[in-house]
Amino acid sequence: MQLNGEDSARSGIVAGLLAYLWWGLVTALYYRELDQVHVLELISWRALGGLPICLAILAMPPGLSRLREAMRSPGALRMHGASVAMLVGNWFVFIYAVREERLTEASLGYFLNPLVSVLLGRFFLGEKLVGRQGWALGLAGVGVVVFAASLWRGSGNFLEGFVWIPLVLALSFGFYGLLRKQMTADSITGLTIEVLLIFPFFLGIELWLMREGVAAIGRGDPGLDFLLLAGGLVTVVPLALFGFAAQRLRLSTVGLLQYVSPTCQFILAVLVFGEPLTAGRLIAFLLIWSALGLYSRESWLVARLGAARP
Repeated sequence: MQLNGEDSARSGIVAGLLAYLWWGLVTALYYRELDQVHVLELISWRALGGLPICLAILAMPPGLSRLREAMRSPGALRMHGASVAMLVGNWFVFIYAVREERLTEASLGYFLNPLVSVLLGRFFLGEKLVGRQGWALGLAGVGVVVFAASLWRGSGNFLEGFVWIPLVLALSFGFYGLLRKQMTADSITGLTIEVLLIFPFFLGIELWLMREGVAAIGRGDPGLDFLLLAGGLVTVVPLALFGFAAQRLRLSTVGLLQYVSPTCQFILAVLVFGEPLTAGRLIAFLLIWSALGLYSRESWLVARLGAARP
């Protein structure tokens, strides 16, 4: 069924919110639960467990022909190769941050990512901010600066606290969203191609870990085996939702929605993982969520005015 513009945008927003809630809660808890597993094995099972799920979904009508059509163009394959490089880099850094009890720093990276997405949408796709959306972006930027300042003050180490973890996470996922926005393949087809591209590499890594005797799977712990096999589901569900949203929404809107994910991560860091909550970080949250509310209100007003025009 073909959706009209308003219904398409609404479904995109729902999909985006679900994706970011999943990343903010399920993914962070999942990798914290598996902190005893080698990081390469965690990454490997995202691909090894994800490919069967992707292929099963893709086999539904209209079927696997979508995969053949999407892979015919060399340019499309290069774009998918670039997107999967951004994605895998993001995975490594996020898992490292969770395992090293630096989830607060990771959340700062995802607070930065919406600003990166808005800028990428502006310069690469010609998306313009309307109404008070520019003010919302500025307010969010102030919130990120306040958050960063509180993080640096707490760590006392600029290089460790800010430069590489937040920037790598923000830039890698920002460019991943930009690439997915420009792809013609639907979300699940694009995700299947990405998983196919990295599958041989991570299969080799898993076999190497088994040969070295450091692989966690198959060592007599059924619960651990189940969690590792579930890595595919943990990966595919939010990425498929994100791809669906990215193709139906402005990149700047996708970026602003992402504040849901680091907010959830920060709440987990404070309430579940015991990381400190400071006045500066609380102020930053109020600024960022005020910005999101202002941006959403302006988007709704613009959509309403557009619908009211003959």
